[in-house]
Amino acid sequence: MLKLLMLSLLVFSVSKVAAIQGEERSSSATYRWWGIKVYDAYLRFTPENSKPAYQVRPLEFKIIYDIDIERDELIETTVDEWNNLAISKTDLCQSRQDWVKLLENIWPNLSQGDQLTLKVAENGSATFLHNQKEIGTLHDQNFAPCFLAIWLAEDTSAKSLRRDLLQLSRRG
Repeated sequence: MLKLLMLSLLVFSVSKVAAIQGEERSSSATYRWWGIKVYDAYLRFTPENSKPAYQVRPLEFKIIYDIDIERDELIETTVDEWNNLAISKTDLCQSRQDWVKLLENIWPNLSQGDQLTLKVAENGSATFLHNQKEIGTLHDQNFAPCFLAIWLAEDTSAKSLRRDLLQLSRRG
């Protein structure tokens, strides 16, 4: 079901709330599929002109789910989205299969109202939190850019979500 939800982005609506505080940028967007609210996404980072957002450190990306999602569905959708991104065909993302094994041991099943947060540290390590409790860290510096590209890369399937999270114009 999640795979269908994530891949059917042509019929969703996005609402956003965004604020820029100093140089740090915070934004949020709501993902809907066929009128059903699936999740709210939140992004906090300090933009760097020379880097795409998914490569900026530190960064925090949080999703608050409005539906129940099993871990296996979440992983399957992640793999499907990776397979459709140009970045996944680069050396940067060559460890995807290893990351999937790690995520299988980190991610829980998610219930309505649960939060899954990714915090990317200056050193590139990526720590996941489930409802503000740390559940695991991936120390591979390439993981976070490849994972975040699902939402933030130019060729994401979630173009409207990307636009709103990055506060881009309608043409961006």
